[in-house]
Amino acid sequence: MFLVDNGFNFDARLNLRFKAGIVKKIGNELAAMGLKKVLIVTDPGVLKAKLHENLVSSLNEENIEYGIFSEVEPNPRDTTCEKAAEMAKEMNIDAVIGIGGGSSLDTAKCVGFLLTNPGRVKDYNGKNKVKNEPVPIIAIPTTAGTGSEVTANAAITDAEQHIKMSVRSPKIIPQLAILDPELLKTLPQHIAAFSSMDALIHAVESFLSRRSTTITDFFNLKAIELLSKYIRPFYAEPSNTEAAGNMLFGSMFAGLGISNTGTGNAHALGRALGGEYDMAHGLACSVVFPYVMKYNAMARPEKFVEIAKAMNLQIEGLTVKEIGQQVVQEMFDLLNELNIPAKLSELNVTKESFAGMAKVAINNVAPNPRKTTEEDLIRLLEEAY
Repeated sequence: MFLVDNGFNFDARLNLRFKAGIVKKIGNELAAMGLKKVLIVTDPGVLKAKLHENLVSSLNEENIEYGIFSEVEPNPRDTTCEKAAEMAKEMNIDAVIGIGGGSSLDTAKCVGFLLTNPGRVKDYNGKNKVKNEPVPIIAIPTTAGTGSEVTANAAITDAEQHIKMSVRSPKIIPQLAILDPELLKTLPQHIAAFSSMDALIHAVESFLSRRSTTITDFFNLKAIELLSKYIRPFYAEPSNTEAAGNMLFGSMFAGLGISNTGTGNAHALGRALGGEYDMAHGLACSVVFPYVMKYNAMARPEKFVEIAKAMNLQIEGLTVKEIGQQVVQEMFDLLNELNIPAKLSELNVTKESFAGMAKVAINNVAPNPRKTTEEDLIRLLEEAY
């Protein structure tokens, strides 16, 4: 049951291809788009695992020229994006293909718009600053985490100031998303854990967002249902195609949500932690997430009930408050079972950095359902310590 909104905007570009092994056929799809020369943007881990080989073979079959930029790091820097864009300019490419986790996909988005818009990445930090359409962006996720293949966002670190920027524009939504569960089968367990939790946090924070709408609630509840059902079997065995495929769908649905609602305090603090400590994004958001959920429970108790139902938690006979507590406990249980630390003290974070991170994070708390001050953020960090 959904409430009728008083009108809303919803930006999306749904051009999906889903099938195990479908990346082997992608060259034919790109040839049909009239593409002749592309840049593949990825990271060293993808190359080491040879996850790009079927893509390359498919391009070769269609005589599509390609170059490979493989220097994407976790929490990709603006300077990395600009270096990749320079390579793309020298090649005079028709399109950019991001293959990898959210870092590679977000870098590919930046390459796409830097080719048609002047200046540096930091000039586009914020909302709707990309004026010209990028070159076509094709996104091939190798994790079920960010949903970046369908989002209007790119999270990039300012290399000089060590803060995470967010380029937000419907223009950078990829023109084509390729969801291939086979690409997830060699995923290391810790990356499977971090990325999967990131996807679940996306869905929950988008569902609880002040900017949520009927349509985002629809996608987010389905995402919560799929992700909570398959996150454990996927972590236990990433080569489980059924689990991987459903995790990809859940991540994609959550991506459609956050692209239109933004995220809450877990992501605000996660971005600050990532900028300050170069911590993996999924880990940074996960470690603070249960504490943020506990903080937010009083703001949207009816939505916590919906979350509990989507997660198939046993709530019969419980009060609304008890249901909220059970949802929070489930998040702690998930971190424990996925071997993700639930304390910042285990991650070499110092209390001396809390005030500075709170000043950064406060700029990203607007969608959070409960009003939040810098002091609140410091208290959340202290509780998570």
